[in-house]
Amino acid sequence: MYRKTYFLPNELKGELRKIWGMPIFNGKGGVLKKFQRFAKKKKFKKIITVGDYCSLFLPSDVKIFDGKIKRKRIKLPAKLLRGKLNCSNPPGTIQKEVWPVLKKAIKGNKNVFIEGEEDLLVIPSVLLAEKNTAVVYGFPGKGVCLIEVTLETKKEFKKLLKKFRKGKFKKIVLGGTFNGLHPGHQYFLSLAKRYGKEATIGLCSDQMVKVRKKHFKEVRKFGERKETLENYLKKIDFKAEIVKINDVYGPAIKDKTAKAILLTEETWTNGLKINKIRKKNKLKELDCLLIPYFLDKTGKKFKSSSKCEL
Repeated sequence: MYRKTYFLPNELKGELRKIWGMPIFNGKGGVLKKFQRFAKKKKFKKIITVGDYCSLFLPSDVKIFDGKIKRKRIKLPAKLLRGKLNCSNPPGTIQKEVWPVLKKAIKGNKNVFIEGEEDLLVIPSVLLAEKNTAVVYGFPGKGVCLIEVTLETKKEFKKLLKKFRKGKFKKIVLGGTFNGLHPGHQYFLSLAKRYGKEATIGLCSDQMVKVRKKHFKEVRKFGERKETLENYLKKIDFKAEIVKINDVYGPAIKDKTAKAILLTEETWTNGLKINKIRKKNKLKELDCLLIPYFLDKTGKKFKSSSKCEL
């Protein structure tokens, strides 16, 4: 039934931050006691936990996790990984490949490791679960929220899912220096392909690099960076136009065909500024897709000096 990829639009982000179901807030120990007491009283057929905090500290039949708490990698216990299923799900999406994997996991009481982000998978978990199932997810800094699966909650989540965007964006925009094209860059570009049918990439000019980069002497010349980027785009078979930019806005403020923009935590405010200018220019705001940093084995961001293979 659900075999489509869904993208989270800007206007829904606020709605998804609200509490769904019953909040259980009271510190780690208090949350566990309250949860166990409530679960015992309700006699749920099955409990599904979505998120690493829930999956680590609460008893459940199905655990869905991505190996991160507050976007920081954590060491997962062997029992959590034993017999797990695997699936890829980039941030801000519910990928079509996720649905059959979750269906199999829920039916067979299997854990699921998500390469990417599991936040939005509360929605398919509710839609795929039987009545009298509990779907539990973490609420940052507070505790957890418990959703009882009923016909009413299924209707509510179906209605919510209809508000998501279906299929890839016609065109997305992104930008950067792309010096050396390290694994973090490659991850960023691979996600661009997952989100968009094509892209416009703003590549920082040598002058912009000199002004904005502290170690600008270590950055390769524009022509070399552009060639390396073009070769990688060919390798992953992704259609993209590379445009030289001299500021953080580039063509994004006036491109009528662009639908979304890829951003990192570092460039998020630039995206907001771009949308503000687009609004003044009477253009539709771009959907802002926040991409967490791709970290190395030590948990640090990749740098331009990092080794990479093309």
